[in-house]
Amino acid sequence: MWLVAALMVGGLIGWAVSVFASPPKQVAGEASYVLVTASSGQISAKVASVVTATWPVHQVAVNQASGTLTRLAVGRGDEVHAGDVLYRVDERPVVVLEGSVPAFRALSVGVEGADVKQLTRFLVAKHYLASATSKYTAAVERAVRAWQRRLGTEVTGSVRRGDVVFAKSLPMRVALKSDFRLGVSLSAGTPAIEALATAPVVSGLFSERQATQVSEGMPVRVESGDHIWTGLLGPLIVGSDSSVASRVAGSKGASLCGQECTDVPVKGVSQLSGEVEVQAPVSGVTVPVAALVADADGTTAVIDAAGARHQVVIRAQARGMAVVDQLPAGTSVRVPGK
Repeated sequence: MWLVAALMVGGLIGWAVSVFASPPKQVAGEASYVLVTASSGQISAKVASVVTATWPVHQVAVNQASGTLTRLAVGRGDEVHAGDVLYRVDERPVVVLEGSVPAFRALSVGVEGADVKQLTRFLVAKHYLASATSKYTAAVERAVRAWQRRLGTEVTGSVRRGDVVFAKSLPMRVALKSDFRLGVSLSAGTPAIEALATAPVVSGLFSERQATQVSEGMPVRVESGDHIWTGLLGPLIVGSDSSVASRVAGSKGASLCGQECTDVPVKGVSQLSGEVEVQAPVSGVTVPVAALVADADGTTAVIDAAGARHQVVIRAQARGMAVVDQLPAGTSVRVPGK
């Protein structure tokens, strides 16, 4: 009997130890949370971006000289002014002048028209002629002779069709096509003469994930060598590979790089670094976004340590934190936990 009693007492002691030593079970439906103290702080967010810069080109004139290209006088991106030599064909210079009517015929005494007017405007600007005229007079012939002597070309007093090319606006940054190669045979009508746009096209490139964080109008900071430019994102354009691109421009649609655009390489695609400000810095009382509770009436609240709800107004949120109004710093708020 005493053995049985001892076993019963031992069993009771073991049961008591197991009950009081084990943690209490969580009541079904009881929410688990941790407490976080609302504190004064600042939030902001930026997204890094690859930025590219390319120079668009457009046709401004067409070569009208025939013969062998013997010399190139300009390189891609060089700025040319009225009277500058672009290249030489059979060692005869081809000069760029300003005008909207393309060179289409030889100019000599007796010829009249808008192309003559364009030529004589140049001669007046360079002080070879007293006044511009639409008619190729003996005075124009004398002015052309003086100009030809200055160029170091054959002095005839007349202008061959291939001696000049007219471009609508000068100065311009020229971009001769790859067809302009030393030794190549040229003919009237080919190849085209192109010019760079006044500014490069600057674009931000984003992955699918990054694209969910950025939007049109967000500020962008672009670094190019020693230069730092700030601009705004344009509309987002989705490519066939799901990549997203957006043009970056300066304020009010101006070029991003302004006077410093000339420092952007004119060949190929330049890769720059960029940063999009997806959330401007905002200071105030901060809480984790996970602490925010949406109420049925559309308002937002947090729950304090005692379980009381405090209605708040969200001013900004980024990277899991929110700046809110109507909540004192130091308040302990519940954040759902595991």
